[in-house]
Amino acid sequence: MENNFVKVHSNRDIFVSALILVAGIVLIFVNNILGIVIILCGLLFFLLHKSGYKFNNQGFVLQKKSIELSRKCQQSVLDFLNGQNKEPHLIKGNEGGTFLLEVWFNKEGKTAYAQVSVFQDLDFRKITEIIELNSSDAQILIEKI
Repeated sequence: MENNFVKVHSNRDIFVSALILVAGIVLIFVNNILGIVIILCGLLFFLLHKSGYKFNNQGFVLQKKSIELSRKCQQSVLDFLNGQNKEPHLIKGNEGGTFLLEVWFNKEGKTAYAQVSVFQDLDFRKITEIIELNSSDAQILIEKI
């Protein structure tokens, strides 16, 4: 499965943009130039900053979290993602090398996608495709990270 995540505006992005725009409008009454600059900053923030993700541009807005974990727990995480283990054993740190666990999730929708990569030859190499987790596994992984 290829990476079909699309960056979208989260509710927090829209709220912060609106807050900056309102501050700019209020400042216009105090200082025209400063108000206009703040309004432009709010518009630029809205246009350029997207912190949410959607899979195939549909469904819930997801957050992304990347965690570097010790290679000691790599097999436990791979077994969990493949459905062979009920709970992953996560060890943060770099003892024995590290691997990267990327998780896109939505806590309210109990939706999660995960992918594992290892650092080799000055780059991260994906060792799994993007794996969609069922709701119970998604809940377990979200609580762990």
